[in-house]
Amino acid sequence: MLATVLQLYLWFRRCFGGKRRRGRIVDLPFGLLLKVASPKGVPESDVIGFVNRHTSIPTPNVVASVDGYGRRFFVMKRVHGRTLESVLHTLDPAQRAKIAQQLHSFVSQLRSIKSPHGSSICALNGEALIDSRITTCGPVGPFVDETAFNDRLLQTSAPFKSKADLAELRSRMRATHAIVFTHGDIAPRNIMVEGDTVVALLDWQQAGWHAEHWEFIKAKWCPPDLHSAAELWDSMVEQLFDKDYTPEWLLDRDLSDDIVGGY
Repeated sequence: MLATVLQLYLWFRRCFGGKRRRGRIVDLPFGLLLKVASPKGVPESDVIGFVNRHTSIPTPNVVASVDGYGRRFFVMKRVHGRTLESVLHTLDPAQRAKIAQQLHSFVSQLRSIKSPHGSSICALNGEALIDSRITTCGPVGPFVDETAFNDRLLQTSAPFKSKADLAELRSRMRATHAIVFTHGDIAPRNIMVEGDTVVALLDWQQAGWHAEHWEFIKAKWCPPDLHSAAELWDSMVEQLFDKDYTPEWLLDRDLSDDIVGGY
């Protein structure tokens, strides 16, 4: 029933010129937002519920989530604040440092959760995960371990690399990283702030159990649209982690530099 109501609401807005905020986000009455997504993968509402049970990370307040008409309808309360992307270039060093400190805490809390799926790289429930770095064609995996995940990364790059290049890249890959819970899309557009306080971390669709360096790599791939703020974000990302994952980042750049697409 709810899916039918929301589908009719979307149809009505299309007919009468309603505007969307960004991508698949639609304004609803009463301070609510509707996110329309593919029904594939773990529902974002399930991931947010899991995060709320195990951490103190601020997330959107979930109102409802229902599948229907080939879509997933996710209703949440509107988060008051501004995206970090829109204000990063206006913040002073102390404000940026405070925000980075909060994000470091969020990453650490996620990493403290023990995976029930052993060495598998997978979604929250142990099944296929969504990750735009690997493919935009839907869920991928699960991978039995990091070696299998590395094989998939090489497969993505294979059409653009010589056999010698692929062998060199494989030699640089590690399969000994810890498997930790990962947001998977920590980007300035997904961080809501009021002043120098983070009020919500948005967009948990790509969350899952990943090798420990993956959060760093995904964050580095997602600078703000405003070029002048890109270096500021890059330096903030370095502060979110207790380890240096620069070698893994440079490897992923070499893997990705010929790929045509989101990366």
